[in-house]
Amino acid sequence: MNVKIYKEAVPSFDAAVIPFSDEQLLSTELPEVISGPVKAALSAGKLAAACGSGYDLNLYLDGSFKKVVLVSLGDGSSTNREVFLAFAKALKRCKEASAAVTEIFLDNAAEITHDPEMAKKIMELPHLVSYQFNHYRSVPVVNGMEEAAVVTSAAGMERLAREAAHVAESTMLARDLVNHPSMFMDPEQLAKECKALAEELGIEVQIYDKKQAEEMNMGAFLAVGRGSAAEPRLIVLRYKGGKEEEPPVALVGKGIMFDSGGYSLKSRMETMHGDMGGAAAVIGAIRAIALEKLPVNVIAVVAACKNMISGDAYVPGDILFSMNGKKIEMLNSDAEGRLTLADALTYAIRKENAGSIIDIATLTGAAQGAVGVRSSAVFSNDEELYAEVEEASERACEKIWRLPLDKELFPVIESEVADIQNSAQGSTMGGGAIVAGLFLQEFVEDHSWVHVDIAPVSWESKDIDYSIKGATGYGVSPLYGRIKADPRGGVAERGRQKVSPSDAALP
Repeated sequence: MNVKIYKEAVPSFDAAVIPFSDEQLLSTELPEVISGPVKAALSAGKLAAACGSGYDLNLYLDGSFKKVVLVSLGDGSSTNREVFLAFAKALKRCKEASAAVTEIFLDNAAEITHDPEMAKKIMELPHLVSYQFNHYRSVPVVNGMEEAAVVTSAAGMERLAREAAHVAESTMLARDLVNHPSMFMDPEQLAKECKALAEELGIEVQIYDKKQAEEMNMGAFLAVGRGSAAEPRLIVLRYKGGKEEEPPVALVGKGIMFDSGGYSLKSRMETMHGDMGGAAAVIGAIRAIALEKLPVNVIAVVAACKNMISGDAYVPGDILFSMNGKKIEMLNSDAEGRLTLADALTYAIRKENAGSIIDIATLTGAAQGAVGVRSSAVFSNDEELYAEVEEASERACEKIWRLPLDKELFPVIESEVADIQNSAQGSTMGGGAIVAGLFLQEFVEDHSWVHVDIAPVSWESKDIDYSIKGATGYGVSPLYGRIKADPRGGVAERGRQKVSPSDAALP
């Protein structure tokens, strides 16, 4: 998919997307061949004013049918996400029409062209909507989309189109990594993919094998992967765009390449190769950061392993020795992601001198129960850092919902035989996503930290407006946007926060 900027309408097109607001075309003159039918449709009241409402015109021009999609942006009060989804629906209809060239009359939406971040998001959509996963199809699915011709006279749109391509392609990379089955995308293969990516981008990569992880005392991480024939890998990508003395912002992603649940066996697991959505998100994000050459130091840390059953697999009741010295009573082998993240967080802090930290993970089914399937659940020990992540998510049109780190729930993971336990075994207090966040908080030491639970949004069970069934790539865009908005990550002022973990409960 190519997204090109044109000052005037292209003479040959297969489909056109024309936004309007309050039943009026917003600013620019349309080509004469379509302006009459469009204005007639609007004057006849064919389209409702609610944001996302659409109406299709099928015009016979120059010997072929052309699809013209009118899309309402509402009355000016619509959120960025509502506008984003409105355009996504319109482009999906163009995709269904196999439109090779789709014109987008962006100047008709002046509120978008006046907002560079929103314009960039709209220009990501043709890439995202046209995505197909054809790696294992004998006959590839071809939707026919080749070019989005964005018609606008606004300045700087070529640069935004380039940035949009970098972010969208990185999101699609994340989708690909997750969509591959675990028989192919195991820890070793993910490490190979990261090596190839690092070489392409000119950034550093370091891969730690099982023995090296043992030398670093990563007992929690290694226990999770113990039952698998595929050996674990700790993958570290380093992008150095900032000053040498500035600590890196750490992006830590859960990398469970397949999750059987271990001896706490899952009942269904056909999508459990998707349990490395957090890993894919941080890999995609650092790719976009490197391509845009942002002035920042960033590390992406992934503890990659499979959670499987064998004679050597860990079992409930085991005591695990984590990298930061805490002893963990393992009561549920299906609460494995927090164990790998515990050691990955410690690694980022103690080995990479991380400043602020954002971890992202398909961590709990409880998160979906709390926030539904269109938001991720987010926790933080730092008000300012959370506000920045919230703002980045709003710009990225990816919803988040903050949940409290309620310290009154912490007793359910206090252990009688170790320092902490990984599951609230037998508890009736609920709050599974919160309890997981409280567990992770014990491993961030004194650092500013945000935890993003993307279990509700990392996988779609059916096609939606801007994604097909499978991995969504959720998280790449807001992680990139967070770094772009504050490249230094606030490390000088608050990379290490003053509130102790035990007192960091949020309202």
